[in-house]
Amino acid sequence: MRVISRDEWGPDQGLLTGGTWREIVGPRSGAECRGLYDLQFVDDGASQSLCHSSEAAYYVVGGAGSVVHGTSGSPQRLLPGSMVHVRPGTPYYVEASAGTRIVGGPCPVQSSITGAPVSPAAATDTWPDIAVHHRDNPGLLVPFISQDARLVIWLGIGAVAANMNYVVLQPGERNREHVHAYSEDTIHILEGRGTAENVTTGERLQFGPGDTIHIEIGFWHAVAADRGERVVSVGGPCPADVDMLRAAGVDVEEIELPPGTSLPSAGGVFRR
Repeated sequence: MRVISRDEWGPDQGLLTGGTWREIVGPRSGAECRGLYDLQFVDDGASQSLCHSSEAAYYVVGGAGSVVHGTSGSPQRLLPGSMVHVRPGTPYYVEASAGTRIVGGPCPVQSSITGAPVSPAAATDTWPDIAVHHRDNPGLLVPFISQDARLVIWLGIGAVAANMNYVVLQPGERNREHVHAYSEDTIHILEGRGTAENVTTGERLQFGPGDTIHIEIGFWHAVAADRGERVVSVGGPCPADVDMLRAAGVDVEEIELPPGTSLPSAGGVFRR
């Protein structure tokens, strides 16, 4: 388990005009399953054309813009709290106004950010190439994570490899200790200070706004808002933790998934 500060982010990758695109969690940090990048628009601008062999997920921290389909040219508006899911092989780009900040990226990390072959998918309302959701309209609430744990980009919308959750821990609140047996857990702190606990090793690491907690596969862990402040974060386990969803009461076998995808074969469990 690591707490990654802003000082440890990677250099600008040159993928934005009018801003910077920096790795928070990815190949440089040794991650395998989650790619999390910081997109900061200093001026009005746009990203390069993007296309990945895997899924991608993003969260709009602040500002406004659009995600634009690279083939149809169709834009979808982005506002603070918007969450974006992009299917594999979909060409797209992001344009935004000065001051906009977005976090996210392709999952797993070995998928290139640009240059993947475009793979046209059959038109469908069930699994659109690009879907924009919002933190205030979650697909599932998970009370054993927190009193306010919202799954937005999740298996229920066909997101197998990339997800994006929004979690609020009230002062004094703590996750139930849990493990992801084949998923990396990545928690980007938007607000508040607390403690990340590696229960497997006994390590306790403090964190604050802008930090990112990255937990490797197979380590029991918990996050506590134990420093007198509310903690707000985005992120979550990648790929989808099927056993966690079952523990939340989801009949995962009944979820219809996009063609060519399947449920992960193992999952995490929670300590009672």
